[in-house]
Amino acid sequence: MLTDALADLLPRFTTREAASPERFPAENLAELYAAGIVAAPFPAALGGSGASAEEAVAAVLAIATVSPSTALIASMPLGLAGAISAPPGFAPPAWRASFGEQCERIAAAYGRAELYAACNSEKGAGGSLDAITTLAAQAPDGGDYHLSGEKILATGGKHATVFFSTAKLPGDAPAGGPNVEFFLVDAHGPGVTILDDWDGFGMRPTESQSVRYDGAAGELLGFPGFLAAVQPTHYWFMLFAAIPLGCAGAILRALSTPAPSSPAVRLRLSEATMRYEAMRAYLRETARAWEYGASPAYRMRVLRTKTYVAQEATKLAAELFALSGGRHYRATSPVARAFADSFAGTALRPPLPLALDTLIEQFEPFAGE
Repeated sequence: MLTDALADLLPRFTTREAASPERFPAENLAELYAAGIVAAPFPAALGGSGASAEEAVAAVLAIATVSPSTALIASMPLGLAGAISAPPGFAPPAWRASFGEQCERIAAAYGRAELYAACNSEKGAGGSLDAITTLAAQAPDGGDYHLSGEKILATGGKHATVFFSTAKLPGDAPAGGPNVEFFLVDAHGPGVTILDDWDGFGMRPTESQSVRYDGAAGELLGFPGFLAAVQPTHYWFMLFAAIPLGCAGAILRALSTPAPSSPAVRLRLSEATMRYEAMRAYLRETARAWEYGASPAYRMRVLRTKTYVAQEATKLAAELFALSGGRHYRATSPVARAFADSFAGTALRPPLPLALDTLIEQFEPFAGE
């Protein structure tokens, strides 16, 4: 289990988080790469351990309990490793060799601890692929694409080696989905400008800057139709849900150590523990059922799980923060930082209104299992 491999790392993460809570967690990430955590979803032949989606969720949750920013940054390449570990049969026959070669190159980059970071969000898009405005135009010779557009919340900012970004292709959208693909972009290549505008309420060490693409070279991730065939975004949704849950767990642990003397407070913490454990079980059960090219019914379950866990975990974090008392009402308090981190980004990926609208539009009556 990945959580066993994390056992020696988490105490050091805790110490660093306390000493430099707003600094980019480079040391933490280096240790996660060295321990094989980030590459774990890859098969053994590519240097991974074939870790399941459930194991990846459990690892992100454990990291988030001591360093939410580290968990958010690590979830991006961890999710990418999970997404591109789809069986070769998902790729069209003409693309299988190049897809396999691309996976090998990315796995080798992970071995060098290169940070593959998400650079997908756009102002006004609200998390919808249909609203993506970044364009990808392919070179006349049929080689690389060139991306133009603006992104926000690019995890890692200048610390990233490669951004994986969504962009819209020219032409009409195929039946059943937007004409959008993922592209790999050299974070420091020509046509890429990383701004210095991150000032988040929480998750401050993530350096989630805005990025401008002006004809930046982009390599198609996977193969044409990768998003529609593999449904990789749902893998990330589950990882993202683990982060606010980890924030709530961090506050719960802080308020429970040592055990409070007040019976009333102990009762409140016992109730909070039950809520935390129920959310954790729900998330892990959903992750346990992960499969590539998931059915619409499973995709809706992931969206329900992600929306519910993120929403309820953030609510629990707020309630626990209110319970924590005046000594934690300081910007330097670990409890206050965990509370702020629970609200930052992950609870809004996809944004709650979009998620709820989708759940309403595609509601199906409960039929049991």
